[in-house]
Amino acid sequence: MAPPTSSPSLALPITNLVFRILTFIFLIASAIIVGINSMKAIVDDEIIITANIKIVNAHKYGVATCVLGMAYALFQIPFSIYHVSSRKPMVVSDGLPLFTMFGDQVISYLLATGAAAIYGVSVDPKKFVDGLDDLLEQYGSGDISTLRSKYDHFTNIAIIGASVLLLGFLCAATCTILSVFSIISKKKIVTTEPPKVLEPNIE
Repeated sequence: MAPPTSSPSLALPITNLVFRILTFIFLIASAIIVGINSMKAIVDDEIIITANIKIVNAHKYGVATCVLGMAYALFQIPFSIYHVSSRKPMVVSDGLPLFTMFGDQVISYLLATGAAAIYGVSVDPKKFVDGLDDLLEQYGSGDISTLRSKYDHFTNIAIIGASVLLLGFLCAATCTILSVFSIISKKKIVTTEPPKVLEPNIE
C-alpha cells in the first residue's frame, strides 16, 4: 500500500507572499517620499537655489529603481497568491522558478544601488553645507543659514526615503533567499512508487 501523501507546507509560500507585498509597499512609499521632496532657498536676497527630483540625478535613479521593483513585485504577487490559495505553484514554464530566482537577485541589486545613490548624494553634501555655514559664520564673511536650514530639511527627507528604499531592498533580498529554498525543496521531492514485493514461486 502506498504511503499517505502529506499536504505541502504553506509556510514558505506565505512568507514569500508577505515579503513581496512588503517590498511593494516600501518601494511605493520611498518613490513618493523622494519624488515630492524639494527645496527652494534665497541667498543674499537675490540668489535662488532649488533642488528636486528633476535636478538631482541620484534621486531620479533611486525612484527609477523603485518603479522597476514595484513592477516586478506586481508581476510576482499573483503567482504567490495562486501558490498560497491552491497549495501548489503555478506551472507556466519549467524555467519560471529560475527566472524568479535570477529576477529577484537583479531587482534586489538595483534597489541596493538606488538606496546607496540617494544616501551618497545626501549625506556628504549635507556635511559640506553645514561646515561651510559654520566657517562663514566664524569669519563673518557671509550668511547661508537659510540655505543650510532648507538643505538640511531636504537631505533629511531624502535620507528617510533612502532608508525606506533600503527596507524594500531587504525584503526583496529575502525573496531571493526564499526563491532558492523553493527550488531546493522541489528538487528534494521525489515521487516514487513503493517497491513491489516479489513472492517466491513455490511449486
